[in-house]
Amino acid sequence: MRDRLDGLWCDEDFAGWYPRDGRPGISPAQLATVCLLQFLLGLSDRQASEAVRCRIDFK
Repeated sequence: MRDRLDGLWCDEDFAGWYPRDGRPGISPAQLATVCLLQFLLGLSDRQASEAVRCRIDFK
């Protein structure tokens, strides 16, 4: 997936949306990609969190 979607967005595209102080977070570009994939798969927030939980259990 990273081979296909890497570079779709860069963090600078979202720089104005985030404050410059505070704790570091997940890359805004990564968050945008996750939201896009959630939309394309037709998952609700609850379904997406359940899918992540199942994958964490697997590892």
